[in-house]
Amino acid sequence: MEYSRTVATEYGLVRGIVKDGCEEYLGIPFAMPPVDDLAFKHPVPPESWSGILDAVKGSLNPVQGKGRSTISFDGRDCLYLNVFVPENLPSNAPVMVWIYGGSYANGGCGRKTEDKDDLSYDMALFARETKTVCVNFNYRLNLEGFLNLHFLDKRFDQNNGLFDQIAALKFIRNNIHRFGGDANNVTVFGQSAGAACMLALMADPEASKLFDKAIVQSACVDSFWSEKQSQRLTKKYLGYLGVKTSELGRLKTVPIESVHEANAKLRHLVLREGNSNCCFSPTIDGVTIKGQPRDLAKRFNKPVLIGTTSQEGDLFIRNIPTMALPLAAYWFKFKFKFGKGAHRFMSDDFTAKFYREPAREIAKELHGDSWVYEYRYQTPDMLKNQSGCCHACEVPLLFGDKNSYIRIDDPVSWRVGEKLREIWSEFAYTGVMPWKKYKDGEEVKGID
Repeated sequence: MEYSRTVATEYGLVRGIVKDGCEEYLGIPFAMPPVDDLAFKHPVPPESWSGILDAVKGSLNPVQGKGRSTISFDGRDCLYLNVFVPENLPSNAPVMVWIYGGSYANGGCGRKTEDKDDLSYDMALFARETKTVCVNFNYRLNLEGFLNLHFLDKRFDQNNGLFDQIAALKFIRNNIHRFGGDANNVTVFGQSAGAACMLALMADPEASKLFDKAIVQSACVDSFWSEKQSQRLTKKYLGYLGVKTSELGRLKTVPIESVHEANAKLRHLVLREGNSNCCFSPTIDGVTIKGQPRDLAKRFNKPVLIGTTSQEGDLFIRNIPTMALPLAAYWFKFKFKFGKGAHRFMSDDFTAKFYREPAREIAKELHGDSWVYEYRYQTPDMLKNQSGCCHACEVPLLFGDKNSYIRIDDPVSWRVGEKLREIWSEFAYTGVMPWKKYKDGEEVKGID
């Protein structure tokens, strides 16, 4: 193992490893562990440490909802971040901060498994090719991150996962210059639920001061609960766990496997009821989230690149049996027509209704400059399997993740990934795109 240089953060010295053309600082605490008396509360800064902290291995991931998660190494002590600093970095290079998606239920930036060092999001390639300092971090999900328990007991804070993101961004703003990044040129970028959280951050006057540009990828724009909706789901969830409202303290020590099971039950309930929201969506409580993020984010006055994939809905619609399509259309209020192409028709309506139209409305009404893209590329495997350019299919290409469920090892797919990294890097460096601002003609850049 080759150690990196030692960096002095505001909390203590850290030392990482040199690997894949990068200095990698893995598992730096940006908050106290959210356990025991700090469980279900907004994060608090970490304690300072003495000596040198060896940041050489990825941390635990937040407790997963399972389902589509490929992560088995999860737990409650998860508030850590990673920094990737490429070799030959320009002085005061831009900083790019990734906020993962996963329906507020799955995802993380730690190790995928306990016995291997592979990270859920390895940003070394991305850092090298974009010539930026890259950071990713964990935020709490599911029960710990977003379930609304505050109305039952004021000792339980709301939207903790969102405040984890704010805590990480504060750490980055205050410390990233020590790693070689420009603390005054921070671009946040995220996908799906991560992008929707970014809208909430853009809508908050204080949180929006912590970054300078935003790349919003396929945001599930409307996946937020009202206070009334969230209260009902909280009571259902507690029933699944077998925890009475008078014994909420038990939630701090409920076995993680029991949490996984309850998470799955809540997800199935929301689907059965025909609600398109993610089951652990944040709550619009009027305090931590003061209103609909899709509306309040429009006052953000810094550069934004926003877009979608061309067939977002395919991920959600393609596995519905043909005979069940009319019922799904009724439940979710989709347009539907019988006959050949019914899946495509419904998927296209889903894409327009939940992703494309809201993204472009936001772009048009933002106070700051905005550019719109649409990702249209299908890998050879996707074409072979007649899989559309669906939700999240650009993420493996963006990071060059050859271990993804989407094969990207052919030359054309690899070049598309390089093109994505070129565009994202140009935006981080300049805050300007080479096509028209959306408000100047509603131009959409096709990436295919």
